[in-house]
This record gives sequence, structure tokens and C-alpha cells, in this order.
Amino acid sequence: MSLKVNLDEIRCEKPLIHCITNHISINDCANVVLALGAKPIMAEHPKEVSEITKMSEALAVNLGNISDSRMKSIMISGKIAKENKIPSVIDVVGVACSELRLDFAKEYIDRYNPSVIKGNEAEIRALCGFDFCTKGVDSQSESSDKELVCLCKKASETLSSVVLISGKTDCVSDGSKTALIKNGSSLMPFVTGTGCMLNVVCAVLLAKNEPFLSAVNSAVLMGLAGEKAEEKFKKENSITSFHNSIIDAMFLMNSEYITENGRVKIYE
Repeated sequence: MSLKVNLDEIRCEKPLIHCITNHISINDCANVVLALGAKPIMAEHPKEVSEITKMSEALAVNLGNISDSRMKSIMISGKIAKENKIPSVIDVVGVACSELRLDFAKEYIDRYNPSVIKGNEAEIRALCGFDFCTKGVDSQSESSDKELVCLCKKASETLSSVVLISGKTDCVSDGSKTALIKNGSSLMPFVTGTGCMLNVVCAVLLAKNEPFLSAVNSAVLMGLAGEKAEEKFKKENSITSFHNSIIDAMFLMNSEYITENGRVKIYE
């Protein structure tokens, strides 16, 4: 199957992406959306998110640093997205370490069937009721490639959505097709918000692509940005530079580079 992504169309049409994300990474998420050529709106007040979501072309929600008002807003926006057939992605941050988040995520997914569910291995295992190992919001579970493919496929079938498992190796499944993505940098865990950035990248691509393709290409794009940023880190030896260079790499990315340099294996 073709994995070509249409960044030119995104940069031409500048789709509006509604992001309800945590305040730790909100600035990075907005900048990544801008770097890809889309328009971010980070509205989260419960009294305005309905109209904001309705005018958007994709919705990204994130359970990091959760609050009562943000939980209320996420539910409102999820309902509007479903009713108006607006594609959406949820990042289930922390569901492996918090019953509050786990119960909330399950309710949201059951009610509003998001296009893509994104989380690390422990978070996806927790959602599906499988055994997992976590330390805070970081996964301590480490499956082989074969085990990861089986897990992701089973999770997609269980949750009735495309599932994106992020980690050293990323994995995406729609229940029939499953992809392993080997792009990325070992430095990415040393800066905050790369997982949140991946979530909004997926939302940007969802505005113009179907869910499986969007999830695969978002993992490739984020991984390639990390690789480019690592090249600069090696010259400057600065983790701050690495962090900023991820957004630079997003801005300079083009569809051809993604297609040619994505290390993706598809299982059908």
C-alpha cells in the first residue's frame, strides 16, 4: 500500500485543528501544528469547545495533567466530533497509573469511538485489560516486534479504532493491517512533550487522510523529525537545541522525504 502523505495539501488549505492538551506541552503542540502548515486552536473552556470543535477539521485530546474542566471539555468535544463526523485522536496519557484516567478514557472511547487511540504500550495494555508494567506515565513493558504486532492488532479489534502504540518502535493497526515503524531518536525521551506532539501531528494528518494512513505517517514524521534533531544535537551537544530542532524539522519536512525515509513494515 502507498504511504504517501499530502503535506502540500495541508499547507495549502491550512486546516483548523482543535487541540485539548495539557499545559505542560501546549506550546510545543501548537508550534508543531503550525510547522506542518495547519492552524491550531487550543480552546478548552467547557462553554466554548462545542462551537470550536464544530468549525474544526480534526480534534486532538490528551489526558496528560488532567483537570475537571478539561475532562468536561473533552467529553463535549468528543460528542460534537462524532455527531459531525470530524476525525479525532485521543492520547490516553497515564491510564496505566491512574484509575481516574483509565475509567474516563474507557467511557470516552465507548461513547465517541475516536478515529485513532494513541498511547504507549503500558497504556494500551491497561485500556484492553492486559497485564502491563509502568513507572509513572512511562511504559516499562517491552515486547518483541512480533508481540507488539499481535498486541496492537488485538487492541484495535478490542477498542474498534485504529491504535497507535508509541515507543522505541511504533506500531499501528486497524485490525486488518498492522505497521511497525522504526524511525526515531534515543534522545526523544529526554525532552517533555514528544508524545503529545505526535498526538497533534496525527490530528493534522487526519484532517486530510484516513485514520490508518494518518497514524502510520504521523509516527514516521515524528520519528524523522527526531532523527534530524539528533543530527543537530551531535554538532551542538545541547538537549535544548534537540528539543527546538524537532519543530524546525517539522517545518522543513516534505512529503517526498517522509515517503523515501520512513522505515515501515506492513503486516496484512
